Amino acid sequence: MIGTRAALRYAKAAVQKAIEDGQLEALAKDMETVYDTVQSNRDLEAVLQSPVISSDLKHNALQAVFAQCSDAGKNLLRLVAENNRTHHLDGIAFKVKELYQQHLGLVEAVATTAVPITPELEKEILAKVASLTDKKVTLVNKVDPEIIGGFTLRLDDVELNASVAHQLNTLKQTLRSNAISWQK
Repeated sequence: MIGTRAALRYAKAAVQKAIEDGQLEALAKDMETVYDTVQSNRDLEAVLQSPVISSDLKHNALQAVFAQCSDAGKNLLRLVAENNRTHHLDGIAFKVKELYQQHLGLVEAVATTAVPITPELEKEILAKVASLTDKKVTLVNKVDPEIIGGFTLRLDDVELNASVAHQLNTLKQTLRSNAISWQK
């Protein structure tokens, strides 16, 4: 439920309130913890998604699991549970992180490679990406052996796919279309 409008509305309201209260950084850290926890714990996710479990029980579970959260984080968790929107919690947490980065003028570039990138290559990629945007860029490296070699780079809504797997698929499609035209 990461891309829902409801998640964005809750995240915007929470970020605005946190800015007013001077708790934006604390809220962002809390929501990163919430997102990671919900994504890695299928039992918690099942509880949050369940229409059978009452909002009071969900609120109590969230308060117990995330007892270390700041006041801003606890208030958002309470509001989400009271309004029976716990099924959007991972999306809300994700959107809070995005809005926090926007507030700071940060943008995240995701480089997917077949093997972990070296620090030297990371600096080189950051320099190239920095020339594409005026925002401060942080690089996240995801390792996916299925791309065989090369890389994919995602910056906001733009993706550059220079992976060997992509090139092989393109070649395969070209050969298929040529084979079909030869058969005619």
